Parts: sequence; C-alpha cells; structure tokens
Amino acid sequence: MATKKTSGRSHGFKHKSRNVLSKNSTRGVSFLLREYHEGEQALVIIDPRQHKGLPHRRYHGKVGNIVNVGRRSVVLDVKLGNKTKTLITRLDHIKPFGV
Repeated sequence: MATKKTSGRSHGFKHKSRNVLSKNSTRGVSFLLREYHEGEQALVIIDPRQHKGLPHRRYHGKVGNIVNVGRRSVVLDVKLGNKTKTLITRLDHIKPFGV
C-alpha cells in the first residue's frame, strides 16, 4: 500500500530561516571596533552576510556570557533550556547586550 503524497509547501530549513537569513543592505565596520571583555553579556544576532562562524538559528536572539575573546571569535555560554551550551562565533554575529 502506497503512502499519500504530502501536499502544500515544505516547512524545512528554507522556510524556517527565511526571516533570519534575509538582509540586503551593506554592513559597516563598526562591529569590528567594539571591544568585548570576559564576563560581559552579548546578544546573538545572526548576520546572513557573513557565513563563517555562523551559529545555529536556535541561538538567534539569545543572550550569553562571554567566556573568552579571540582576535576574530568569541566564546559564549548560552543558556538553552536547562543546559548551558558553549557557542563559538565570530564578532559579526554578536552585539553587546543592553546597547
């Protein structure tokens, strides 16, 4: 017996990430001038113009504590449910919390 073919549009990755991964304007370099220090809080905002160091879309809009700061990357501890996840991302995808 054959299963029924689904009708309608797909609700996969393309559908779920449409809002997050759509920006058309060019980006300045002011995000590179910000200095982050250990212990501060940062907001994870995914920038679709930079594909390197892109965090998973489930972290978009989450706030994390900065654990380590490198030249191009930042290590964050993000609370997700009952667990604390370690997130390594680039400076393009975070901004200071409360600014």
